[in-house]
Amino acid sequence: MAQPPTSKGLRGVWDRLPGELRQFSLYVVCGVTAVALDFAIYSVLLSFGVWYQGANAVGYVFGTLLSFALNRVITFKVLDAPGKRLALFLGVASVGYLSSVLSLWLMIEQLEIEPIAAKLVSIAIVVAIQYTLNSRLTFR
Repeated sequence: MAQPPTSKGLRGVWDRLPGELRQFSLYVVCGVTAVALDFAIYSVLLSFGVWYQGANAVGYVFGTLLSFALNRVITFKVLDAPGKRLALFLGVASVGYLSSVLSLWLMIEQLEIEPIAAKLVSIAIVVAIQYTLNSRLTFR
């Protein structure tokens, strides 16, 4: 009879993953946490009648700061030069934010997609852009 996987067995699988895949997986876990905060703030603010771009800005700021803290410690394990790395991270986040603003405008204003659905699509676009930039610039 087969034994259920043990933590050592799962750890073994984790250890056999290529480094880039392990790092991206951690980035996704940290990102999901930060995105959940961003999305929750966005949704609550929309429910109070805040304009979607304003709600997006507030949620994005809080999600970005949480993302920096988690990725710095967990994903990339780079603890030196926090001010410099935060500045780089915020630069990358600015690119992500502009991508978010433009994609939301396109989907909501031009394609008439519902704001919550548009935010979910926007998140996927931003994650891909920011992971690439952060892994190559901010936490290198």
